[in-house]
Amino acid sequence: MLLVLILGYNGQVLDLTPRDKNKKEKMARIKLYPNDQAITGGDRLVGTDINGNATKNYQVEELAQYFQQTSDALFQYNFAGTYSSEVINTGEYRYQVNPSAPIIYNWAQITGIAVSRYNKNGEDITPMIPIIVNSIIRITDIGTSTSLGYGIYRVISSTSLSSGAAYLLALEARGSASTVGNNVISLAPFGSGSFEYEEDFSTPSSTWVINHNLGKYPSVSAVDSAGSIINGAITYNNANQITIVFTSATSGKAYLN
Repeated sequence: MLLVLILGYNGQVLDLTPRDKNKKEKMARIKLYPNDQAITGGDRLVGTDINGNATKNYQVEELAQYFQQTSDALFQYNFAGTYSSEVINTGEYRYQVNPSAPIIYNWAQITGIAVSRYNKNGEDITPMIPIIVNSIIRITDIGTSTSLGYGIYRVISSTSLSSGAAYLLALEARGSASTVGNNVISLAPFGSGSFEYEEDFSTPSSTWVINHNLGKYPSVSAVDSAGSIINGAITYNNANQITIVFTSATSGKAYLN
């Protein structure tokens, strides 16, 4: 009897035993698999597709995008382009952009947003319009799960379009992060439109000392000269003075509320 062993590329003996097609392979219990200590968007989960009950893979980033776009957030819209006088269809938004801005514009160059009366989930936002005027809103790009782009604005005014079918919100940029994605967005109230104290720092410096004299310890946000949000180490020296230290000299504005 001749016995032949077939070795794999790593020197291990290959198992050529015929498999019984009718015999189900056993999987290890789920709790025996190690926990992933560094979850990323490309990680995959196994689940069942309701259409046909087929077993499929699902990427974490795709699930995150699905949950973002199907949540009950009141202001979610689909991008339709820039706005001049176009009709705003149901569930759409268009940015009004500074005429001098390039084709690829940034958050600071957005001067308004035209939104449909009905968001992408069919909900009427009319009752919210008077509330957000003169308030701070945050527009977040949720069209892609990896996008972190958002802009913060004060709503200066609202204008009814097409006999109330849409609204044009005039905006004043207050800060931003990352780039404009022109995707699905969420638009949400972000606070009062009036800050209790603002201070400009036109001369670049790595240390901003703010004598606000509010007699309390307010929240602080800072933007650079381009309107992008910047982070620094904040020290409350006392109830009337704050120091912000940045990693490099910068100019911009501080908002206290």
